[in-house]
Amino acid sequence: MVVGGRQGKTQPGARADDELGVRSRAWRVVVLAALTAVFVAGSVVGQDDWWPFSPWRMFSTSQAPTGAVIAMGLEVQTATDPTWVTAPVTPETVGLNRAEVEGRSGRIAADPSLLATLAASHARLRPSAPAWTAVRLVRHETVVVDRRPTGEVRTTEIARWARP
Repeated sequence: MVVGGRQGKTQPGARADDELGVRSRAWRVVVLAALTAVFVAGSVVGQDDWWPFSPWRMFSTSQAPTGAVIAMGLEVQTATDPTWVTAPVTPETVGLNRAEVEGRSGRIAADPSLLATLAASHARLRPSAPAWTAVRLVRHETVVVDRRPTGEVRTTEIARWARP
């Protein structure tokens, strides 16, 4: 009987050779069980680096209505301007997104010389721009009360690197 344009597919009394064999079912069950275990473990104990087997923390948590919203940023000095200036953290300026720098903030705090790689990346990506002579990673905390910013922003230096 021909159903849907394919020969061999039959209605409810399907032929035995069209059904999955025991081994085919077994490996599918094993793969399904393994993936289920990995996703459950990722959801229970996983962090962002477990992705795609865990939810990204930024999407799976909420902010308290009163507290602080935290964002990291880079501030730089150049030979022509010794004041600290906020630098954009984009692939075009340093080769990384801000979230990638935030994700490495613990390592940067432990080893501030890692900021030198951002200065080197900036020099390579923006050769006509003034070279960075110093870079610092800062943490900005915007104070929020009842889900409204108060205008208070606390800035804390996490790490600092200066060209020798």
